[in-house]
Amino acid sequence: MEAQGLPLDRISSFPPNIIHTILTRMPLRDAFRTSILSHNWRYHCRNIPKLRFDVFQDPRHQTLAAKLFHVIFSILLLHQGPILAFSLALPLTSCWEIDQIILHLSRDATLKEFTLRFQTGEAHKLLSAFFKLQELTVLNLFNCVFRPPVTFTGFTKLVKFSFHYVIITAEVFLTLISNCPLLKDFSLIGNEKHLLGCWDSNFLELFEYLPLLTHMCMSWYPIKCFCTGFIPQKLPTSLVHLKRLDLRGQRFGIEDDLLSTLSLVTSCDVEIIEMEMENQPTVAMSQAAMNLIDQQDYSYVILDHLRVIKITNFSHMKTGMDFVKLILAKSPMLKKVDIHIHQQVDIHGELKIVKELIQYPRASAKAEIIINKEQPLCPKADPWVTHMQVPPKVTHMQTWVIGQSQNAVRRA
Repeated sequence: MEAQGLPLDRISSFPPNIIHTILTRMPLRDAFRTSILSHNWRYHCRNIPKLRFDVFQDPRHQTLAAKLFHVIFSILLLHQGPILAFSLALPLTSCWEIDQIILHLSRDATLKEFTLRFQTGEAHKLLSAFFKLQELTVLNLFNCVFRPPVTFTGFTKLVKFSFHYVIITAEVFLTLISNCPLLKDFSLIGNEKHLLGCWDSNFLELFEYLPLLTHMCMSWYPIKCFCTGFIPQKLPTSLVHLKRLDLRGQRFGIEDDLLSTLSLVTSCDVEIIEMEMENQPTVAMSQAAMNLIDQQDYSYVILDHLRVIKITNFSHMKTGMDFVKLILAKSPMLKKVDIHIHQQVDIHGELKIVKELIQYPRASAKAEIIINKEQPLCPKADPWVTHMQVPPKVTHMQTWVIGQSQNAVRRA
């Protein structure tokens, strides 16, 4: 029952900035539907400071994509006030309409966050007008070509950027990094098709440009590129803010790639490491890679700050097991080792992993090892599901926990 004296519509009396915040947190389609509520609400949606068009999340994205640009152009033409953030994720290949959108956004110097993502197809070459967005603090690009004009000197206000499968040369990347004094978070995912030119710099040079860096995410290829030069046993003490490393698609069956990852991990004393292993069942592990960790001298390594390490796509590969053994032995403050076993590992391989991990010595008396594996479930037959329909995939997480005492092993 409504309290007496209180109006039914309380939200409309909120200050405009609060209403805009509420609309920003809603799906864009629902936010614009509020324009039919009343005369006043008709204009609130025209002032939404953050616009997000994500077709990936809609199951009808193939049919909606054709109509999407008409909707975007209409919203941009009717929009009033500053646009602080713009995000566009498409299941399409590169298209000319994107250039028109970027050209429109470049006329307003207020844009601070920009995301552009193409799912498949040819990488989209960014319009030269894009590089005029000098107020950017957050930049996320997927499947694009980052080729700035010769006058480009970087985005000096950038705090975070993420390049996934972005075609860029070493020279342009270093120009960008060296002119981002405020950068705290960056991600670089790609391979030899994306990172072009001669990458002869190393991590020591890279980190000199990034004194405020707190989080770094890289795939195997850029790690390999920056490990071509000299890597000190410990990174400069000035890099005190770096807390987290995310390492994607690590190839522990290849000697050079394994050595690059080991060099980076053992020289970066961070608090959190998250690592994704690349599953390559058809690639034979070289003998040199198999014995690499055993033959290296890691007596100098002490990971004083490491608290948590998470490894996904894990298997009973010798180099992977040796890596975990090294981490356990060199991390006196470690609290949690979270291992997610690859689904292709059978129960015998799973038990073998558990038995070996139990025996590994630990520098930290508080370290707990958690081993997870998703297991498929067989759902009960549903009379309403016909033979033409595919039932949803149902899984449950099977977990082993190796406690602080090596004899304390339990199934969770």
